[in-house]
Formats: sequence, structure tokens, C-alpha cells
Amino acid sequence: MADPEKPKVNGPPESPTTARELDFDDEDLSASPKPAKPTTGSSPLPAYGAQEDVAPLQPPRPLSPRQQSENTLREAFPSIDAAVVKAVLTASGGQLEPAFHALLGK
Repeated sequence: MADPEKPKVNGPPESPTTARELDFDDEDLSASPKPAKPTTGSSPLPAYGAQEDVAPLQPPRPLSPRQQSENTLREAFPSIDAAVVKAVLTASGGQLEPAFHALLGK
């Protein structure tokens, strides 16, 4: 049986996109626009050339492989004097692994 509350449709149902015009406005149209803030004449950004051009700082130079190895050994063996770590690294030809094994044997 047909539902008495629903009107009868004489054709295919209408697409939801064409059933009614879409309204995307979020603002109330009856409200008046807000007045703009008065300008004081000063710009928030400094004028071009008003400030001395300062070059950005350069990034630090990367450490040499020998310095990296020395730092690694100092971190691994904080109780051993830095001069000893440097001497062992020099004696091992600057190679980290033999220097590490030599310091382990001390």
C-alpha cells in the first residue's frame, strides 16, 4: 500500500545535486561588513635597504674523518686521557677499529 504522507512522483527521482540550489555562504548576508582598521602610515615590514644587509651565519664545517674517529673514541672511553686516545689513534694509522681494540686491551 502507498504511504498517504508521501507525494506521488511522476518519473524518476531527482538527483540530489539538482534537487535544490546549494548555498555555500557561511556568513549572514544581513550583517554589515566590519570596518577596516585605520592605517597609521607605518608598514609592519621595514623598507627595503632600511636595515643593514647581514649575511647569514655559515654552518659549521664537517669534522675530518680523523677528528670524527677521535671523538668517537673519547665518547667510548671517557676515563682515558685525550692525549692517550690521540696517540693510540695515530699508532693505528688513523683507523678506528684497531684503535678501539687497542684501547679495550688497556
